[in-house]
Amino acid sequence: MLAEKRAEHIAFLLNRSGHELAFVEHEGVIYFAYYPEGALAPSSAVVKLLQGLFDRHVDHSFFILRQRIYTTAALTEMCRGMVKVVAKRITEKINPQDHGMTLSLRYQEVANADSLVASVQHLNTENQSSLAEIQNWLLQSSPKTPWDFLGLAVGLAQRVPRGDVLHDYDRDIAALLVDAQGEVLSFGLNSNSKNKTLHAEVNLLQRLFRERHQKIPEGATLYSTHKPCKMCAGMIYHWSQNPASLQVFYGVEEKGALSRQTVLDRLGLNKWLPPEQKES
Repeated sequence: MLAEKRAEHIAFLLNRSGHELAFVEHEGVIYFAYYPEGALAPSSAVVKLLQGLFDRHVDHSFFILRQRIYTTAALTEMCRGMVKVVAKRITEKINPQDHGMTLSLRYQEVANADSLVASVQHLNTENQSSLAEIQNWLLQSSPKTPWDFLGLAVGLAQRVPRGDVLHDYDRDIAALLVDAQGEVLSFGLNSNSKNKTLHAEVNLLQRLFRERHQKIPEGATLYSTHKPCKMCAGMIYHWSQNPASLQVFYGVEEKGALSRQTVLDRLGLNKWLPPEQKES
């Protein structure tokens, strides 16, 4: 009860009209992020907090995120998924209230209050290619079938450099988003060696927002070399115009708990499609 009142009082001190708030406390510092209420993006106060923490505190973020996160917003599948994958625990719908507490704390905002998606500096060079460049590269092979597009995603993933100490490198994972007419709308490659939120699908979706300001359109198909984890599945679901019309094909079946029983699994939107499988 005391912890809840403390969180409510901190939310009161940080309350900003027209914005959702997310924060976490560690060693006398409150790390926080805002998100404009009612705004539409593959983001939220929780997402901005987590992405901003990893971006600004690469080596220390692991310790910060062992603490409970609080948010004034209701949690979405996207927020729950991201917390499950890169953090520990969260309490939603905190009501800002003045409990008359005297708190000796420092405050650090980790993302611009009015931006919808946090700016990140640890995005690898493979993600900085233009969409036009990737479209031209893909179209050289005239992809037509799901196996064609998944094979192209595998080829894209091979652009991610690897080394002997695997944890020092980004994983070789890539994703493509293709509309009903076969046009590639966005792409993403894994960039999570420093920022654990930057999976290929997250990069794809946030690129789609930045460049096109649109959700995944009806009838689109997302191809990923690996099965989307709970974080990525939640953001895919959140940023789909009509999730029921979406198909997600992936090549590698991830066995870990963070990739089991995702929202895409529950809705039957995932389909395992190994690259070697042939169309019948």
